[in-house]
Amino acid sequence: MMETLVTFLLTGSLIQGVLCGFNINLPKRVEALKGSCVFIPCTFDIDQQYKDDLTDSAKRMWFKDGGSTAVFNSSRPKTRPLKGEIFGTATQKNCTTRIDNVRQSHNGSYYFRLEANGKLQYNYTEPTHSQVQIGVLGSPPKPTLSVFKDQQKVMKKEVEVIEGSSVSLRCSTKIFCPSRPPSLTWSSSLIESVTGQQYQSQTELISDLNFTVSHRHHRVTFTCTAAHQLQKQITKQESRLLSVQYAPKNTSVRINPAGLVLEGRSVTLSCSSDANPAVNYTWYRDTERPLNPVQTGPNLTINNTDPTHSGRYYCTVENKHGTQNSSVLLDVQCEYYE
Repeated sequence: MMETLVTFLLTGSLIQGVLCGFNINLPKRVEALKGSCVFIPCTFDIDQQYKDDLTDSAKRMWFKDGGSTAVFNSSRPKTRPLKGEIFGTATQKNCTTRIDNVRQSHNGSYYFRLEANGKLQYNYTEPTHSQVQIGVLGSPPKPTLSVFKDQQKVMKKEVEVIEGSSVSLRCSTKIFCPSRPPSLTWSSSLIESVTGQQYQSQTELISDLNFTVSHRHHRVTFTCTAAHQLQKQITKQESRLLSVQYAPKNTSVRINPAGLVLEGRSVTLSCSSDANPAVNYTWYRDTERPLNPVQTGPNLTINNTDPTHSGRYYCTVENKHGTQNSSVLLDVQCEYYE
């Protein structure tokens, strides 16, 4: 075990010595949210030669920024500047602490001190990583929102996916105060509600939204909202937009002008389809054998029509994900004059 420089009080005078066994286990830094509480997980150990001096009446204290006055004293809970609770007992070697009603002035570095019977009086200040830095945030951060496709994380604001694939959205937010954890809710630009599967650890709240992608999800925004209960509720949001690629759907053809087509007039056949990416249009006529393309593009215009233009016209749409057809019957009637 590494030897640690220790300062302890003996018969009223400060003596420096080298002792083994005085260790503390606590995070290097914790983030706190103004108006909430902060939780500092902490355990300590003492040198074996002082084990008989350690009782539950020992004082467990916190000092800030090297100050000489305790800001938290387990033996005087009502007079200490910091309000909260220190958990467990001294003989359990527990220094885990909750500080309530965090203020901006609580920013700083804190070290732990133990005062027990006899010679067991020790500041856990060496090495420097035995101190904890409390960083106070003025407002909660946005939740973290990640999209997983093909088990790979995608952090872009707009995520491209293919219809039929499985997608997972994971939203997470930090728990600053375990006794008052935040909540996570999902919403989307679709009409139906969305609910995720939720998990909670001591420091993080996670909600997973898993679904199979449909063309209905194209250009849909999914939003995760984190609500933090402070003096008033504060919400933060993060969103992702899905861009879904899918084969042509709902392909149709219409005639303009609608109704009876008279000889000598012009007519336009228009084809439309729902697809992403955009489709290529090809026109065919059933009188062609074999079927040969008549024209490309969404519109087929025939000027100065006559009865030979009558027949069934097919529109074929295609992108890299698939093909779909639709047809319309064009009937050109002779115009009779009296």
